[in-house]
Amino acid sequence: MLRDCALESPAFSRLLDVWNTRARGAEEFRAAGGRVVGCLGDDVPEEYVIAGGMMPVRIPPDPDTDLAGADRWLEACFDPLVRSQFDRIVRGETAKLCDYIAVSNSTDVLVRIYLYLRELRRTEPECPVPPTAFIDWLFTRSRRFQLANERTAAEFRKTAEAWAGRPISDGDVAAAIALLNENRAALREISALRLAPEPRVSGAEALVITGAGFYMDKAAHTALVKAVAGEAASWPALTGPRVFLSGTGQYDTAIYDMIEDCGAVVAAEDHDCGMRWYEGDTDPALPPEQAVAARYTQRSPSPKKAAVSRRVDALCAAAQKAGARGVAVCMNQFEEAASWDFPEEANALAARGISARAFSKLPYPADKDPGLGEKVADFVRGLKGGAGNG
Repeated sequence: MLRDCALESPAFSRLLDVWNTRARGAEEFRAAGGRVVGCLGDDVPEEYVIAGGMMPVRIPPDPDTDLAGADRWLEACFDPLVRSQFDRIVRGETAKLCDYIAVSNSTDVLVRIYLYLRELRRTEPECPVPPTAFIDWLFTRSRRFQLANERTAAEFRKTAEAWAGRPISDGDVAAAIALLNENRAALREISALRLAPEPRVSGAEALVITGAGFYMDKAAHTALVKAVAGEAASWPALTGPRVFLSGTGQYDTAIYDMIEDCGAVVAAEDHDCGMRWYEGDTDPALPPEQAVAARYTQRSPSPKKAAVSRRVDALCAAAQKAGARGVAVCMNQFEEAASWDFPEEANALAARGISARAFSKLPYPADKDPGLGEKVADFVRGLKGGAGNG
């Protein structure tokens, strides 16, 4: 739910324009002679991209494409959002947006996507797939695996140097770390306004504020986020039961709007387009590879890369911190990982007095599901028996 108080803010309006247009920032950066790295996955270390003077952008899905390119190369059992991203790549849309692609193993489906892209570059050289690199993190928190992750970070640093056409010094990395940490701190100011006793920023507004940063210069994004945070402190308080959103990353506000139009407040989330994105800083006191590896592999556990027990503990703690009366777990069609966790999550949340509902097998975009709006409304109605703000 985007309110008038947000839409009347020049800073928020600028972020909304970036969120809606997405490709424009990268196109302008390339037109000025810069190089752009398209990112698939939540765990591409932007520190090295920025240290090399390049611009990282998320490869956006396209809700309007017919997916003819994806249908030619992919089996049907791929998450529809990822199918859309893949389709943009093989149709050549991504080649207009970026010079290179970096894929992290944030989900199993992205591992498969990387293999398909690699083979297309090898066997179909006319296919417009930019040079593509893979970041293969290990998400188990042992020292042995962290040493392996530091080697992975070093390998991607070398790749970024090749793409940048110059060495990347430790000083370059330190400057990029400082820039990204400042950006994350600004986004946490928005998070604090959502988690406050009287929330001042809606979930949909926060998604736009965060998501715009995937498609623009980080310093400019930080300045706009800080401006919005200063203004939002005096925006009208939101009322209604608080909802925590989990599951699939959201590249549009459709699900947020459904929940908030029913009178609830999406106070927090742990998907990869929201709070988890700016959770935790890269430690400037550590050697660069150690700092980068730790930042991307030691955040709160992803639904796609963690044991059920860790996900249950993390989700319960995050939902309680948000004062959530309910947890909505949204899962795209063929995205099974979150469904494996849900039964135990629902039981653990119920023991804490928090309702949980799974909305599964969703298309992309989610509002193509004709029955989803009523299911969401029914969920919110069930939350409205108690205090609105936790």
